[in-house]
Amino acid sequence: MDDNLKPLHSHLEGLQSKTKNLTETGLALNALFTGEETRLKWEDEASSLRAVHRVIVERLQRLKEVEASARRGHTQANLVLFPIGLVLTAMASKGNRLSAIADYLLQAPADKQPFGLVIVCIGPRGLPDDVGVVCISQLARESNRPQPEIMNKLQDDSYLLFSKEAFTELIDRLIGDVREGKLHLPVTREKLSEITALNKPKFVARIVEVE
Repeated sequence: MDDNLKPLHSHLEGLQSKTKNLTETGLALNALFTGEETRLKWEDEASSLRAVHRVIVERLQRLKEVEASARRGHTQANLVLFPIGLVLTAMASKGNRLSAIADYLLQAPADKQPFGLVIVCIGPRGLPDDVGVVCISQLARESNRPQPEIMNKLQDDSYLLFSKEAFTELIDRLIGDVREGKLHLPVTREKLSEITALNKPKFVARIVEVE
């Protein structure tokens, strides 16, 4: 090589080395940014699940308070009707019509009316878009059907049913999986069914309890 070209050659090699280093640094930074973007996306999804859980728990609490108030009102109404029924019973000898009224009033004690069973329902579109709170006791009272029958109908209609505790445990599990990149939103009903089936003692045993 011509001695006059040696400095240029050395300079060119230096530039190539710097270019290679810059390229490697750029790729490393790009991978870092991509990884951070992915992590932030996972955190956003986890935050969405936490927000859903917070809203659902608030709705559960409100409905339980409504049910507690309804139970008190029903009990007080029965306490008022009970002595009236006793009076009518004492008067029953005066006529069959009064006797029939007394029998009616005494046939509906408060403990035969269901109150307080409020559950979380997840529909076919899964989480976080298809979740709500249902008062099974209210539906049972309005339709004059047993609470287990109402729950079975919801399950037949492809709804997953959870108690507050089971729903909280499910959300905790999903948040952990999302933050590790094992799961992404939305979580379909099929995937939720798979998770609950694999964790049957944790998620399913409490679902069918009837208060």
